[in-house]
Amino acid sequence: MEILISQEWLQRRIDTDPIVDTDAGAPIMVLQDIGMFLSPELVGDNAVRSERLAHSFGVLIRQLRRRDSLSIEDLAKKARIDPEHLRQVEHDPHYRAKPRLVHQLASVFEIPERSLMVLSGAMVANDNALEEQAERFAAMSDDMSQLTRDERRLLNDFVKFLAERVH
Repeated sequence: MEILISQEWLQRRIDTDPIVDTDAGAPIMVLQDIGMFLSPELVGDNAVRSERLAHSFGVLIRQLRRRDSLSIEDLAKKARIDPEHLRQVEHDPHYRAKPRLVHQLASVFEIPERSLMVLSGAMVANDNALEEQAERFAAMSDDMSQLTRDERRLLNDFVKFLAERVH
């Protein structure tokens, strides 16, 4: 049997059909049905850790967007994601980004996907160093319109740390 679908055809389909939600791997609904993801209620203390990491993820995405002088709409278009989801990533630590969204942002900002998956809460890893660095980064980041020299250095150091965490 030969598959007659090319990568170009699939990419055109994704780009032209706004109601198709494409995620890498198995459909999210299937993974949820087989218990691939644990709800925050089931993970106890991990829910608090996950919320802290998600906050750091939002701060990181907001700072990277600011560094590149992109509006939310510009970044959403570039990453081919919904602007409302991006707003939620940046401002709602309870929001859980889908793997596709994390993948798209990792591609745009050229950050290892695995690090962003853990930071976003889409993947669980017992990595105390990542948690400590993420919390330090989020706590020291400010929300001014232009990044200061110190904010840019802090952002670059954190991105470098994330890149080094890939195993």
